[in-house]
Amino acid sequence: MTRMPARRGTLTRSLAATLLATLGFWAAGTDPRAAPVVQPSPNRLVAIADVHGAAEAFVAILQAAGLAGADGKWSGGTATLVQTGDYLDRGKAIRQVLDLLIDLEGQATAAGGRVEVLLGNHEVLNLLRDGGDVSPDAYASFVDAGSAERRTKAYEAHAAIAKRVKDGPQPGTREAWLATHPPAFVEYVDAMSPRGRYGKWLRAHRMAARVGSTAFMHAGLSPQSSGDIDDVNRDVARAIKAWDDATGALVRERIVTPYFTLKETVAAAAADYQRIAADINAGRPVDGRVTDQYVSQLRAVVGIGESPLLSAEGPMWFRGLSQTPTDESDADVTALLARLNVSRLVVGHTPQLPGRITPRFGTRVFAIDTGMLSAFFKGGRASALEIAGDRVTAIYTGTREVLVEGK
Repeated sequence: MTRMPARRGTLTRSLAATLLATLGFWAAGTDPRAAPVVQPSPNRLVAIADVHGAAEAFVAILQAAGLAGADGKWSGGTATLVQTGDYLDRGKAIRQVLDLLIDLEGQATAAGGRVEVLLGNHEVLNLLRDGGDVSPDAYASFVDAGSAERRTKAYEAHAAIAKRVKDGPQPGTREAWLATHPPAFVEYVDAMSPRGRYGKWLRAHRMAARVGSTAFMHAGLSPQSSGDIDDVNRDVARAIKAWDDATGALVRERIVTPYFTLKETVAAAAADYQRIAADINAGRPVDGRVTDQYVSQLRAVVGIGESPLLSAEGPMWFRGLSQTPTDESDADVTALLARLNVSRLVVGHTPQLPGRITPRFGTRVFAIDTGMLSAFFKGGRASALEIAGDRVTAIYTGTREVLVEGK
């Protein structure tokens, strides 16, 4: 969790609102099929929520849960670990956290266990090139001998496009641009790109999973939503691929560079769409580059604020399951669980401070974001939720609390 979803939605939609009035709708783009993520119930299941670059605290709670040693290597045997997203942003050690998760996946599989890593809203923001919550120290971990030169070239490429496309986003002065694009900005964006080490890995993951009779996701689903877990995974995967395909087309057409931010990319796509619309309305011939596919891609970029990736009520940002009074939504939650074919739902995203895992709706929903990055979340601490049969236990470093006794 970082910005409140309403603020995130308002920020994006404030730019998109006028544009969507002209465009009329959001186009999802191509339709990759996300593989269903359903697993049988293991003997021991552990969930850990928002890490936000707190590598030391993450290793400590893995140790407390019996899943890793002090070196961070898997020691959980045949257990299943679900990490519910938001391992990026805020903290300084996101690179260490990513490397740890990648290693744990392979180590757990080799031991007969499983690590299921999900996408949160902060992973999505990074895939969309919104680096507003990336720590300067996190950027610094990507610096190498060529960083300064690459950053200069990125500015020059942006300035060249701005000179050619007068109504596109302007970079401002060199000094101003460099101030908002820190050292290793280029390397970081490359690493999170579709071909980058971390970007490729992130795109291979989903936003929700069902393990036995428990569903896991980062933010949760609105009871007013539709579809099951596989449907939501497909929607999110489709939206990510639509963004990647569309921004790739904009790069090829020299409307943006690969290092335009989310806001800059949306503005550039909107300007190009409006140029095309003006030519058509005036009866002028359009460029040969303008195809139905390209226009659909422009719509996908401009309408990103209404997509499943950024919508305040969408699956990456919804907070109702952690905030809505339980007496107002009990029947809705009952219906939601029935639709998902599970008996309980585990979510992160909304810090439960001071750091305690919170059972809700009669222990059918567990809110497990306890502000692991305690330097940022006052009163936060690392935690894990253990499910063993019917018994549910909150694990903290140094103590445990049984939340559901089981049969």
